[in-house]
Amino acid sequence: MEMATIQAAKRQALGTRAAQRLRKEGLVPAVLYGHRRDAVHLTVPLRDIERAIVAGTRMVTLEIGGTTETALLKEIQHDRMGDHLLHVDMARVAMDEKVTLTVPVELHGHAKGLMAGGTLEHLVQDIEVSCLPGDIPEKIRVEVADLDVGQMLHVRDLKAPLGVEFELDGDTPVATIHAPVAEKEVAAPEEAVAPAEPEVIRRRAAEEGEEDNEG
Repeated sequence: MEMATIQAAKRQALGTRAAQRLRKEGLVPAVLYGHRRDAVHLTVPLRDIERAIVAGTRMVTLEIGGTTETALLKEIQHDRMGDHLLHVDMARVAMDEKVTLTVPVELHGHAKGLMAGGTLEHLVQDIEVSCLPGDIPEKIRVEVADLDVGQMLHVRDLKAPLGVEFELDGDTPVATIHAPVAEKEVAAPEEAVAPAEPEVIRRRAAEEGEEDNEG
């Protein structure tokens, strides 16, 4: 897996105002933790970390004041609109120890059931995997060309890349083809029913009828 090298620096000033100043300078606040060592607050160049994220990089090499750390990008925080990178959490990793993380699931191919009018539903967008850092896949590609109406792919049907194990239960559905929705017959409008006479009118008509009989 490709790893980007990023020059990082320790930061002393913490808090919202300090973070805002850093962003104006083209830097992003970050934290590095894990491996039973103290967390270290860092700054990383916005341009470098964004380039790594866009490229789908999950691991980076951090150069911090003459020392080198291998880190996994764990959490990337953006603003509400998703336009600005606010903070990055990174975890230390050892290349000979397995890590657990989520990777995207990509459906590939034109499903057979679509030609019959079915609808493809992608049920699992990301899947949790366990592997050595060097075996982290960019994505899990799932072939759906043979999927027909009414059929379903489960996690147990997927082929894991070499050295990768799926942490999600094997019975978890990943994708399915729903049958075409039958057009409902339009019901004929019911004949208009004359409103019933109010009770008072019915009673008055009955009384008039009795008077006519007596006369």
